[in-house]
Amino acid sequence: MMTTLHSRTQEEIVNVCKSIGLHTQKEYICNGYRSDVFAFDESNKYAFEVQITPQTLKKTEERQNKYLKDNITACWLFEKEPNGYKEMEHLPIFKLSEQNNKLSVSLKNRETLSLENFVKDFIDGKIKFCNTMKMLPQVQVVFIEFPCWKCKEMNHIFYIAPFHSSCKAELRIEESMWSSNKFRFKPEILEKIIEYSRSEKGNHLKLATVKERYSKSVEGSYMSFGCHKCDSIFGDFFVEDVIMDYWYEDITKMDTTTFDIEIDLHLNIPHWCHSKNKDFCE
Repeated sequence: MMTTLHSRTQEEIVNVCKSIGLHTQKEYICNGYRSDVFAFDESNKYAFEVQITPQTLKKTEERQNKYLKDNITACWLFEKEPNGYKEMEHLPIFKLSEQNNKLSVSLKNRETLSLENFVKDFIDGKIKFCNTMKMLPQVQVVFIEFPCWKCKEMNHIFYIAPFHSSCKAELRIEESMWSSNKFRFKPEILEKIIEYSRSEKGNHLKLATVKERYSKSVEGSYMSFGCHKCDSIFGDFFVEDVIMDYWYEDITKMDTTTFDIEIDLHLNIPHWCHSKNKDFCE
């Protein structure tokens, strides 16, 4: 007999809940709701809803409110998330997928967990809603060869690779052109980069110098890269164009260095945060 995605998911959730000591019941009916899987112990009640057929966001919220009134922690697994859904604390919705007969759950493409691990971590409090996203205090610098337009001397410019949060989110720093407040030019970062270029591992680099220079093109001065030999300015338009050519390349094949730095990068990005050691974004 062929089983459906719904029934396979339902059965696996039941098995996982039982394996961690919860009482479980399929198709549990009470107070106007019917749970695909209801799990509980002496102090906690959980409802898992497996939504394979389309369901509107409004209808999902109406059903969710019934669980909230009964102090039940509900979790919604959608094969296709409802239109207009944004991550919200009162409505935990996650994407369910199946590949090669293995079920998995995605947290907005930040991280994908097996269904078993997802259910265990959800119940164990390792998945929590956070209003901000905290980036790890680790900076990865990527160096790029950049020939001087004037004297043809080879230089190395650099950019900052994407930051990552503990819950696997990625943040790309977008720098404004012709600005002196670029993240990559922060004094504490420049100090680390120069220190690296003088080390045995980085002394092959011919770092372009960074300082404020006057640009005829913009009729003003700004912090910029310039030739380490003749000091000619490398205009931001050309620099950013070269960086964008490398932006999505495989960083592991490029000349890089990584260092820790004391920096507080909290972004106002509400999200469901997953952390094995409960070191959440907030």
